[in-house]
Amino acid sequence: MKLSLLFFIYFIGHYCVAQQYIAGYQVAKEEVIRGIPLEYINKARQDFNIAYQHTSHGTHVTYGLFGLPDYKAGDEDLFSISRNIEEYNKLTIYDYAIENYAEANTDASDLSRNETAFIQATRNYLDDENNALVNIVMWSWCNIEDHDVEGNYLPGMQTLIDEYGFGGTKIGHGPNQRSVPVHFIFMTGHANADNNIGEGKPKNQADLITNYCQHNGYFCLDYYSIDSYCMQDNYYEDASDDGDSRIYGGNYNKDYQLDNILGADYFENKATPGGEVEYGSHTTQYITSNRKAYAMWWILARLAGWDGISTAISDNQSQTRLIYDSHKKQLVISDELVQKSTLSIFNLLGECLVTRRLTAVNYSVENLSQGFYIALIQNENQRVAIRFVIQR
Repeated sequence: MKLSLLFFIYFIGHYCVAQQYIAGYQVAKEEVIRGIPLEYINKARQDFNIAYQHTSHGTHVTYGLFGLPDYKAGDEDLFSISRNIEEYNKLTIYDYAIENYAEANTDASDLSRNETAFIQATRNYLDDENNALVNIVMWSWCNIEDHDVEGNYLPGMQTLIDEYGFGGTKIGHGPNQRSVPVHFIFMTGHANADNNIGEGKPKNQADLITNYCQHNGYFCLDYYSIDSYCMQDNYYEDASDDGDSRIYGGNYNKDYQLDNILGADYFENKATPGGEVEYGSHTTQYITSNRKAYAMWWILARLAGWDGISTAISDNQSQTRLIYDSHKKQLVISDELVQKSTLSIFNLLGECLVTRRLTAVNYSVENLSQGFYIALIQNENQRVAIRFVIQR
């Protein structure tokens, strides 16, 4: 029986893509969030109240989120956000929300200050009836190096999930319970220049966290991945949190910014919604915080029910504007689609393997291994997709 494209996307979305929980470099892209069905962006914006606790490195997320609404036409409504106050039809984020709920004489300003203080501080915050509508909690690291991720962070987060997550022991309508369950978003730590590999280092710590999240079905905003992969998806193990790399030979985020157009390819981050322009602490360009905002919206859409890959794509089996030539192993694209369009190729895990601005009517996929793929071409006015199979 011939499957429609929409059913095919639905099928892989629930069979495979639903297993993808890590918001790393693959999803930290404008093309990815532009392809999310609007119903999930709208639902996330309207339904979620986020408590976010962090110090300076955590501003990469917030400054990106606060700048995104001023990016392109329609973003003011689509990605509207309020800080520290609930406003109609806006995503609510309570910034630096939990540190004042720490136990006496305990520093709970981020995960790095005291490895277990976040647990009781979060309990105290969620037990306060003034925070009864908060339904997402996220904590950020300062420097993750040499912290006990396996012994403290992962079991601590699991304890909170077991208590306040869906079906948790503190969720209900009795005494000392809250009626609103909470999503907990995990985070990895930022990259450290020339010091990412080895026991207790950022990459190894990130692997512990992402493996745990992938295995248990928890969402994670992967700082390390976003920091250490450039916009062309090349990995630099010596990367800094700003995009400096000796192996690359400079700063790949700055180079991307210089080669692209403000307002078309990237946006200015802001310290508050509609406020002062800022890069993001410890960075000297906008790209890092742009990408972490994209990753955050990807997570929010997933929490709102999106499967991670399905889009508002019709069944294009009869269309000829985008076809796969199995003999030459290339995509053949009509002239009308090439202009100002982006090509993305996804695998069965929902990972975006390729993102390219189109410049020609043929695109070789010879370098892809055997398997099933979805090719998606989109611009401001249209979206066309096909499934294709590479056989060796």
